[in-house]
Amino acid sequence: MTTGPGQVAAVKPAVRLLAPLRERRFALYLVGQLLSQFGDGIYLVTLPFVVLNQGGGPANLGVVLACYGTARLVFLPVGGTLADRLGARSVMLAADALRAVVVLGFVALAAGGRIPLWAMIAVAVPFGVLGGIFMPASFAVLPRIVRPESFAAGNSLIQVMQSTSRIAGPALGGTLVGSLKSGVGLLIDAATFLVSSLTLMAIRPSTVPAAPDDGDRLRTWRSVLRYAFGSVLVRMTLLTTLVFNLAAVGLIEVALPVFARDSLGNGALGFGVMMTGLGVGSVVGALLGPVLLRLRRRGLVALWLGVGEGLALLSVPVGSSLVVATGALFVGACLQAVVNVFYMTMLQQTVPGRALGRVMSLLAGCAGVAYPVSALLAGSVLGVVGVGVVIVVAGVGVVGAFSVGFFSGVYRNL
Repeated sequence: MTTGPGQVAAVKPAVRLLAPLRERRFALYLVGQLLSQFGDGIYLVTLPFVVLNQGGGPANLGVVLACYGTARLVFLPVGGTLADRLGARSVMLAADALRAVVVLGFVALAAGGRIPLWAMIAVAVPFGVLGGIFMPASFAVLPRIVRPESFAAGNSLIQVMQSTSRIAGPALGGTLVGSLKSGVGLLIDAATFLVSSLTLMAIRPSTVPAAPDDGDRLRTWRSVLRYAFGSVLVRMTLLTTLVFNLAAVGLIEVALPVFARDSLGNGALGFGVMMTGLGVGSVVGALLGPVLLRLRRRGLVALWLGVGEGLALLSVPVGSSLVVATGALFVGACLQAVVNVFYMTMLQQTVPGRALGRVMSLLAGCAGVAYPVSALLAGSVLGVVGVGVVIVVAGVGVVGAFSVGFFSGVYRNL
């Protein structure tokens, strides 16, 4: 395919990136999920203060969050199964509508006075269950709402939306808690779930599967697991997801705050600057993601980008400099976002539609299992070794995970 003058060639990538927005189904989906993600960010900030202001204390807050996280993790396979059986859009719609009801129930409890621990758990568990059901469906819905040629651009825009809302949602939640009341934040959260449900209701999904369908071969979980671990693409994506989250969660949630306080001497301000670099890098990488899909040796390039991401993490503690650390996190997040768009698009294009929801639940499960393990490991070893060692080990882990892919011809030649 040839292009005209340089100016025309420069415009085309932007046109391709925005192409999904011309499709009504995707535009509705993006608006609804943007609001829903904002609501999640508000919930993330307001929930702790609702619990603490009710006299629950840090111990009760830990119990509530643990119940929520466990319920979400356990129900990921259920969400994948329902997405494959009932359709991803229908599952998302029902989950968001029910989450609005659960949040409203929490508001009613909070308004009635002090909430006992059992009541907090009674709200946290169904909210976690619905979150676990929702997540695989949200990963699997794209092939039903955009054309196959727009998968990469759609994944890019979704990741930009998620990265932006992860920054703005908690900021808005903090403002609401600081200037109004926690209950107001929860009411807004419930409203975002209702709006998301309405936008999903307005979408009429495509009836033509984007990926090949294997008929009855993938009806059972046993057959899906056999397919997943027999597919080089799925197996390697699960491995890199698991290792990356094992490395990244402990790095971001535990090691970096300690690094900012002890090595940089900047405390919360330094940590905030580094997190900003991480967030901006994610947005930039998501915008660049579709470019990788147009390269000739894209599989091999993706592996090198993954290795580069690990090397970027390795350089975070170099010189104990806030500028170096922030730049390294920006580069690492940028490369990770490009790789995310690439592999998510490849999965959506190649995994049979009948199994996509369950495969995506395995992917989300790898991240979900890694989160507490990584945080606990990082917190434990920081009392024995220096923070720089933890950061270096995280970078080496990411380099090692992607390096395994070089030994697979199928993975190199995606």
